Amino acid sequence: MGFDEVHKMDITGDGTEDTVGVRRNEDGSVEYHVDVDDDGTADLLAVDTDGDGVIDQVLIDQDGDGKYDTAAVDLNGDGTIDAVAEKE
Repeated sequence: MGFDEVHKMDITGDGTEDTVGVRRNEDGSVEYHVDVDDDGTADLLAVDTDGDGVIDQVLIDQDGDGKYDTAAVDLNGDGTIDAVAEKE
């Protein structure tokens, strides 16, 4: 499964470019797969579920093991994260 676009940009604000793979899905949602440590595996997945340009869900791999362990969600669609859950 490839990406529709791949960009290099500093997502984390640390001065180093991160790789962002963009996937536009048939249902109108857009996924942003972000590799912040340049290991070829996404450390962050941001999803715009309705294609309106506002991120609705974010999954984060905090410890770099290739598995998402934190989820953040905009529950009411106002563009602000309302809930965060971390796997223990």
